Amino acid sequence: MSIIYEPRGKAKEYSDLAVNLYTGCSHGCRYCYCPAIIRKKIDEWSVNPTPRTDILRLLEKDAQKMKGDSREILLSFMSDPYHSDEAASLTREALLILEKYDLRIQVLTKGGLRSVRDFDILARNRWKYGATIIFSSDDFRKEWEPHAAPIEKRMEAVRQAHRQGIYTWVSVEPVIDPSQALIVMYLLKGSVDLWKVGKLNHDKEREAAIDWAQFLVDTETLLAGENVLIKKDLEKFRPRILAG
Repeated sequence: MSIIYEPRGKAKEYSDLAVNLYTGCSHGCRYCYCPAIIRKKIDEWSVNPTPRTDILRLLEKDAQKMKGDSREILLSFMSDPYHSDEAASLTREALLILEKYDLRIQVLTKGGLRSVRDFDILARNRWKYGATIIFSSDDFRKEWEPHAAPIEKRMEAVRQAHRQGIYTWVSVEPVIDPSQALIVMYLLKGSVDLWKVGKLNHDKEREAAIDWAQFLVDTETLLAGENVLIKKDLEKFRPRILAG
């Protein structure tokens, strides 16, 4: 069984390769797509996350075969590498294995300052640090991402990484409240090397209430001169007058 795998579909926009160390995630985000994939409810997914069986041995087996591969590996799509202290300890062991075989890594987390402990590894390997931040208000975070790190802690982790010379990227996806997302961009502008911006999906009522074309215009105006990846689902709403 391969632990390091090639993602499919929309996930491919984020990374060529990925690895998931856990089954489940304690953050309990209301918009999480992972429970549906394995036909579970969000409460079942988040109540008791567990490391995948024999994960470090299997990871090293894959990493050894891939030694020196230039493709980036994302931690993680199906969980958060820093969703708990236990997960953070396992993630550090995994990063050291991946470092041993000269692989390229990027992490994506809502774990906030819990992730800072691994900045030494990221910095010396020139690996990338990503954070998902879609709200500027912690009241929104409490409603939608009840057990994820507070927004300010996530922003501070991004700023710390940037100050240490680590390549930083922020995932502003799924956008649930455009105003909140734009404030995130305003507050972190200058500390982010790459922005990845994508719309809300799988919620037709909320999606229909948002002017995505206007949000796209506002995003590109605010982030003019910045490095921005507009996800394909949002790109579809580009006004024709601008696209031509």
